[in-house]
Amino acid sequence: MYINKIEIHNIRSIQSLSWDIRNFKLAGWHIIIGDNGSGKSSLLRSIALALVGPTEAVALRQNWNDWLTQEKKLGVIRLDLSYDINFDKFSGKGRRMENYLLPILLMIKQPKNDVIIQSDKVNKFDPTRCIWGGKSGWFSAGFGPFRRFRGGDKDYDKLFYSNPKLAAHLSLFGEDVALTECLQWLQDLQFKKLEGDPEGNLIDSVKEFVNQSEFLPHQARLEHVSSKGVEFVDGNGCRLPVEELSDGYRSILSLTFELIRQLTRVYGYESIFDSNDKTKIIPPGVILIDEIDAHLHPTWQRRVGIWFREHFPNLQFIVTTHSPLICQAATVGTVWRLPKPGSNESGGMVTGKDLDRLLYGNVLDAYGTEAFGADVTRSDESKNRLKRLAELNRKELHEQLSEDERNEQEKLRAMMPTSPHKVG
Repeated sequence: MYINKIEIHNIRSIQSLSWDIRNFKLAGWHIIIGDNGSGKSSLLRSIALALVGPTEAVALRQNWNDWLTQEKKLGVIRLDLSYDINFDKFSGKGRRMENYLLPILLMIKQPKNDVIIQSDKVNKFDPTRCIWGGKSGWFSAGFGPFRRFRGGDKDYDKLFYSNPKLAAHLSLFGEDVALTECLQWLQDLQFKKLEGDPEGNLIDSVKEFVNQSEFLPHQARLEHVSSKGVEFVDGNGCRLPVEELSDGYRSILSLTFELIRQLTRVYGYESIFDSNDKTKIIPPGVILIDEIDAHLHPTWQRRVGIWFREHFPNLQFIVTTHSPLICQAATVGTVWRLPKPGSNESGGMVTGKDLDRLLYGNVLDAYGTEAFGADVTRSDESKNRLKRLAELNRKELHEQLSEDERNEQEKLRAMMPTSPHKVG
């Protein structure tokens, strides 16, 4: 399953959005950028809500009034999905869609004081009944910016058993969700291996997968899984429980372990890894990640998207970020910019030279596109000093500088080596 098109109307800060990638490669790295408050998290949550469906969404215990744009009575989320008959199985009765395209329409209504979620009947069958009926496939998962192993609300933990499809997206909807289940899953795999259960062999594949070079910085690696916990060796050679690793490690590892666990839940342990290349996980699906760059050093930001894209080649990643380095993985994918809050901008796909500078330029080239805002590369003090350097450069063209001015000019040039030395 992949998303071909997203349309959203009157959902929180998003009054109208139409995101269409039918002419691009669907599996890949699709990035949403925008200012704080522009609706990046709302966009991912809207997608997740439609993918989860109205039946399981009730367990979120949301105040649906908060989802509607102020003074609006109706909010609409529509996804156009493509599906693979080899992976995505229907349940119930329903006419198969032509060209393997499937529209899903979710509406949040406020007729009086109540808000209901309704899945529309499209082309004479109920997609809720046909899609979310427990058959294999239709894989999607979502991850919020607070990705951790411990510290979640215990009430949410129960949903991992009662509402597994919703649970795969749960951390997108709140800060009180921890990805605890993936650690217990790793320990269960280790027990099954000791008991001779074939599924237990998956622990070796997972260990080899996360220990690949260029994934974790400084040769950190998964060392041991036992009843006592999951143990890593960090870049200094110290043995640590995974819960005691730095925020960056925990953010990415919790996401990776939980993603593999959810894929195993949907497709089965025998269908996860490429039989000819154990460095690749092959099932398709949609992955939503909010603030993928959270806690990551710039060198890790630059390569994390490329790594996920190459080692999960059939997944469609839709991620939000404030980092131009994350955008470099969108050579297979797209970059979409949301409009500034309170502006008359329309937002839209980043294309042409601006896209090239995001994908192939350095950080200054990326910021120069204004995709991340106008003139954000210098502080106000830096701009004042740059202005002073320009004054000295102009004066140098017409008259001799004093010794103090010459020294000041050289000092400013050393501070700002990317600035032109001559200003006409």
